[in-house]
Amino acid sequence: MTSISRYPVTRLVKITSKGGYYYVQVTKPADVFKVTGGNRTVRKSTRSRDRKQAERVWRSIEREIYDEWDKLLERDPFLELLQTNWKPEKAGGLEPQAFIQKWDDGRVLACQIVCMAPDGWNLSLANKLFRFLNYHEALDFRSRITAPPNPYPTTMQNQAAAELKEFLETIDGSENNSLPEPRSKVGSEAEQRVNLTGCPTILEVLPAYLKDRRWAGLSRKEHQYASSYITTCAEIIGDKPLDQILARDAKIIMETLSDEGLANSTIKTYKRHLSTMLNWAITDLVDSNAQMPKPFLTANPFVGISAKGYGIAKRSYEALSTEQLHRLFSLDMPDEHWLLLSILITTGMRLDEAALLTWSQYKIDRNGLRYFDLSTGAVVKNDKFSARTVAIPDCLELPEPSTGRIFSFKIENDGKSSKSASRAVSPYFHAVRDNENDDRKVAHSLRHNLTGLMANLTDPVPSGAHMDWITGHDMEGNVRQSERTRTYLQDIDVTIKYSIVNRVQHPWLQGRA
Repeated sequence: MTSISRYPVTRLVKITSKGGYYYVQVTKPADVFKVTGGNRTVRKSTRSRDRKQAERVWRSIEREIYDEWDKLLERDPFLELLQTNWKPEKAGGLEPQAFIQKWDDGRVLACQIVCMAPDGWNLSLANKLFRFLNYHEALDFRSRITAPPNPYPTTMQNQAAAELKEFLETIDGSENNSLPEPRSKVGSEAEQRVNLTGCPTILEVLPAYLKDRRWAGLSRKEHQYASSYITTCAEIIGDKPLDQILARDAKIIMETLSDEGLANSTIKTYKRHLSTMLNWAITDLVDSNAQMPKPFLTANPFVGISAKGYGIAKRSYEALSTEQLHRLFSLDMPDEHWLLLSILITTGMRLDEAALLTWSQYKIDRNGLRYFDLSTGAVVKNDKFSARTVAIPDCLELPEPSTGRIFSFKIENDGKSSKSASRAVSPYFHAVRDNENDDRKVAHSLRHNLTGLMANLTDPVPSGAHMDWITGHDMEGNVRQSERTRTYLQDIDVTIKYSIVNRVQHPWLQGRA
């Protein structure tokens, strides 16, 4: 836990010339350098060559440096923190220092004033103020913000609370009356609990989690959206310290998202992202201020909490019928749209994989077979599962090879092009649907079509593993493709894929002028 600071952010650096030890390093701000002179860089050793161990003491050493600068500049971080949140009208028009000097218990009273709000205590601010209080002041402040059980009936307590809220709203002025209602119907429980351990909150630990090496093999989309999913969870249950998250918080998240009309699969995604961060915290989030460094979290409270029954049930896409395929490819459409749909039905590529293709990915192997190379540099669903070579059957006619992208669909901020491509081709699928209930036929359906067509091949029948490699599926029964990767050591040869996809007949592609 740190107080507000105007000092530069510290870095943890390994200095080989000093025996490979890790040092906490920071540049002196101008006012500190003006007093001290000398080197502009301050370094303090963690006395460790192990990065994990160094990270455990990093923040305490950073605090030591900042404290030294505070004394040097005769700064009082306690007063600065009070001043940042101070409203003179709550203190008889006095500023923090004058208020503290006026009363015997002025320091504790000042803490109480800045932490009072119409809807309860600002415990996030209170937790920061505690580090500046001595033991007896801390006991006094604790007794004020963590009151003993109220013996009066609930009706009397509610009346008193309403009167206090009205009084505080009058003091605070009208600006606080315009604040938006919290997203969660349950309210932010984390804002009503004191952080006794100093464990970082969900949003405080999120930046470190997003920098973890676990993201190296996952898609850019997964990494980019993780922040949004976890932030939304924090909005629902409150920005709690991680060690105060309860199993029922998972249910609160799922109930809230379910009430908003989200699909069951989407709700699972939100819960999964926060749960994965909790798993990470068990091993990587350490309390370095404890007498013996220890993890803040020893178990994931979300484990075993089922999402069954929450949200709208997933409706899977359906393959087009033979008649619908003929109708689809007989529609009048630009050549670019025809080519995109032709690639989807003949290769099993995902919409985004095809929409982002470049001519540099179009290649010919040593046997003269054409293929698209998605193994490196391509935007795929998952680097471990979907990076692959895609065999091109003889029936797929391509334009004369050129440079740059094959298609002109807009690339969104997330680096993907599926939204633009989907908007372009969706009308064709609406046109071939049989009725208003036939709403599961979309561009993704063509992957289902190819899988079904391959499954019906004979002499020989393609193996499930080979078909998964062709389409980039991440499962083979109950065995992940990553397991097959360790077996094959590499993607299977283009020849094997070509021998399968080239046997599939596509009569709907014939006759295009």
